[in-house]
Amino acid sequence: MHYRMGSSSSSHSHKSWGSTPDRSSWSASPAPPAPTPNTPYLHPVSLPIPSINAPHLHTVSLPHPNAHLHQPPVPHQHSSTTHSSMIVLHPLLSRGPNIMFNIMLDLAYMQLRPDCPPTRIWEFALQPNVSRMTITIPELPAWIIEVVNPHGITVNDVLLKIRETLNQSVSSHEMQMHRPSHAVGAAIESFRARSRADQREHALGVKRFDFLGPKIFFVGLTRARDGSDSWNIHLSQNV
Repeated sequence: MHYRMGSSSSSHSHKSWGSTPDRSSWSASPAPPAPTPNTPYLHPVSLPIPSINAPHLHTVSLPHPNAHLHQPPVPHQHSSTTHSSMIVLHPLLSRGPNIMFNIMLDLAYMQLRPDCPPTRIWEFALQPNVSRMTITIPELPAWIIEVVNPHGITVNDVLLKIRETLNQSVSSHEMQMHRPSHAVGAAIESFRARSRADQREHALGVKRFDFLGPKIFFVGLTRARDGSDSWNIHLSQNV
């Protein structure tokens, strides 16, 4: 599947109300009455003589010229042009042996398939492209991975945010949030094993990926089954 790289005034015509009536069908007006003192003078107005057999026309009320100023505003309706079933995930993020990505390590250590050029990680993660993407971790539902790029999320954006989120140190409050749970014991064991020979890592304490145990390799993303627009991340202890 090919992915592309991301790197009106309207005129209104007004219809006329018809041609001006023939002056011959209008009668002469009677002489105006003598003006009364202190009474404003009224100009005479010619009235048409009803024609024989002419159809009767009902009067029509015309809107006030400023009526549009008093009309209530039309509520804006939000619409979605992209249905969730039309969204296509980039092959590098789909489940399968597409990349070797250890979430503990920097992206510089990520390996792609031999037939995959490195430039593909800069392609859009989804088609059509989106500016926000939510990824949940089934084993760790309390931590949500939010990917944002106003110019369109790329594969690199997704992988970078996954590593960044899972490499955060766990606070004491977060540790208490997972109690009582066997996951806490597994996280501590994982932390001790990886930091035994590295004092810098030991000083940083338990990290979020320690709760995943040996599952440190990215396997892929799948759509969430709850009907939302989020994605689930899948991890494994080997590729």
